[in-house]
Amino acid sequence: MTNDFRMSYFMPPIAPIKDEHGQLVTPPTLIPCCEVSVEQVFQMITGNKNLKVLTEQVRNSEDIRTAKASLLPYVTPCGTFSRRSSKCLIDPSLLTVVDIDYLTSYQEAVEMRKTLFNDPLLHPVLTFISPSGRGVKAFIPYNHLPMADDANCITEKMKLAMLYTVMIYGTGTPPPFGEKKKGVDFSGKDIVRSCFLCHDPGALFRATNE
Repeated sequence: MTNDFRMSYFMPPIAPIKDEHGQLVTPPTLIPCCEVSVEQVFQMITGNKNLKVLTEQVRNSEDIRTAKASLLPYVTPCGTFSRRSSKCLIDPSLLTVVDIDYLTSYQEAVEMRKTLFNDPLLHPVLTFISPSGRGVKAFIPYNHLPMADDANCITEKMKLAMLYTVMIYGTGTPPPFGEKKKGVDFSGKDIVRSCFLCHDPGALFRATNE
């Protein structure tokens, strides 16, 4: 069966852009531009020339966090929304997302991208390297229980995927003083959790769920 998971696609910025005086220059994007499939996301991150340029700008920026928020498009992997709000879910995608952040190098991210993709239980449909170049994002499918509340189901599946990833791939070694600990990002468990898209020619995609 073809993996046709669908989600909302938003143009940047994800947060308001202000000038040096604190005056609003560009408001955040709250309404999706369109709806996309996970395969279209894969095609964008592997082949879109404009996204490649934007990704290079982000990685060369002194402030990657601010740069990605203002430059990169993003999706809501958990489903389609009429507005970027957990109250505005249209349809769940039957995907959840796991982020592993603060890896020591781009090469470690390359290895983790493949490791997660090959995990027999997670069985992601898509894994790719994050905008920083030192993290990996995995879009993970799940089975929806009949009559289950969509929002609660998504949240629970996300928690389970995160906990499993920590158990199998987490590190128990404390980071050097002043450095952030690599591992799963638990900060975004909202169903409208956004995921920045960035260029990754080596992204891994599973065309079918077999």
